Amino acid sequence: MTAAELLSHHIPFLKQTDLVQFAKDIMIEHHVTELPVAEDQKYIGMVFEDDIEDEDDLSTIEKYIQTNNLPKVYPTDFFLVPLKIMQQQKLRLLPVVKEDNELLGVITDDELLHAASFYNAADVPGGVIILQMLPNNFYISEIGRIIESNNAKIIHLNTWSDPATGELRVAIKVNKNDIQDILASFERYNYNIVQYFGENLSETELKQNFDHLMNYLNI
Repeated sequence: MTAAELLSHHIPFLKQTDLVQFAKDIMIEHHVTELPVAEDQKYIGMVFEDDIEDEDDLSTIEKYIQTNNLPKVYPTDFFLVPLKIMQQQKLRLLPVVKEDNELLGVITDDELLHAASFYNAADVPGGVIILQMLPNNFYISEIGRIIESNNAKIIHLNTWSDPATGELRVAIKVNKNDIQDILASFERYNYNIVQYFGENLSETELKQNFDHLMNYLNI
């Protein structure tokens, strides 16, 4: 899934001659905190809500346009690229430009949320198991064999490093909600199960596991 596939065309670009009030109205209407500025279809800058919220509504946005280190992605960028930029810079939208800086449109946080949901198979029923191990102990073939031996399939698998330990976290989504047999198999093979999500958990356990997972993903 590329940036081009996530383009939103319903949020208008600003021009240097637009009024501050117009920019504020667009931000409120579309629930964003920044807007791109274009001249002759070329991306020239961004206007941020914090820079104009207390300014004269009848002045133009020209002197509030930021032009340095402009955030942007290209149409062929995989969706994880804009996801990383928007998360790091706390943006609600991100311009998509061609190599010649032609502004094609923007990606909003809503489009990225849908893309991330699809990428992680979030809408497919199933349980999630998170393992922790040394990187050189990660064998996807063995993990797959353990899961398949319990009449399940891997829907999605993702890994990331834990900066605190240097170990690998492995998040596995499987195509069944009752994962107790899979958990038991991992324990027999001495895997360290960090968290799990399945139908056999209490509401309190689910809430605790979700909070822990969000903490890991936000490291």
